[in-house]
Amino acid sequence: MKKISIFVAVSLFAMDFNPYFFSVKENYKEYISGVIVDKDYNSFFDLYGIGIKVKQNIFKFSLEYAYGNAIYDGANQTGNKIKAKENNVYIINSLLSIGKLLSFDLGYRYWDRGSSNYEGDYEEKYYWPYIGISFNYNYNIKNFSFKPIFSYQYAIDPKLKILLGNNPTIDLGNTIGYKIEFPIYYQFKNFKFYAFYRYQYWHINASNTYILKLNNQEYPIFEPESETINQYLGVGLNFNF
Repeated sequence: MKKISIFVAVSLFAMDFNPYFFSVKENYKEYISGVIVDKDYNSFFDLYGIGIKVKQNIFKFSLEYAYGNAIYDGANQTGNKIKAKENNVYIINSLLSIGKLLSFDLGYRYWDRGSSNYEGDYEEKYYWPYIGISFNYNYNIKNFSFKPIFSYQYAIDPKLKILLGNNPTIDLGNTIGYKIEFPIYYQFKNFKFYAFYRYQYWHINASNTYILKLNNQEYPIFEPESETINQYLGVGLNFNF
């Protein structure tokens, strides 16, 4: 009976600790009447990140931060076409999950599109908490394990902060996301090495019209429909305590 009690205690309080590094390939597009009006994009290794995951029994928590640059391809306020490098781009994402094969998720996403050296450019910050549901399964083959994850995400009260003029905050339209992740683990002595690929998709519907006040003038603005496809490549270690 004592051996069983010890086993139960260990299984309840054992913890997985996962530090990891990754790179993000960004692909963001805005549409008006089905026509692309501007986009942000980069290549792998233009946007680097670091993350940490902690798992205990049915509870999982992760926190990520990525920083780098991207290319803006669109137009300025006067309608002239421009293509410029955006600096200080960063993405923060946190996620709390409860469950095993099927989990319920509560997350938060923050994306700063950065700004270029182009005169008149400005920063835009997108942010929202989200809820979701995920399904994952574990396949084991000798020292290897494969744990695919499939997620649906729904943003709660998504916002866009524009750092220009009166700095308006826009309520974004309905925003949903999908995530697919494919991590592969290799057991080596007392820890696991792993690599992963992740596909993250977000779709934002167009917002209502707002007023931007700039240089004593008022301009009607809105955030167009958009979609984001971010792809991740990463490596990390898994420790069990």
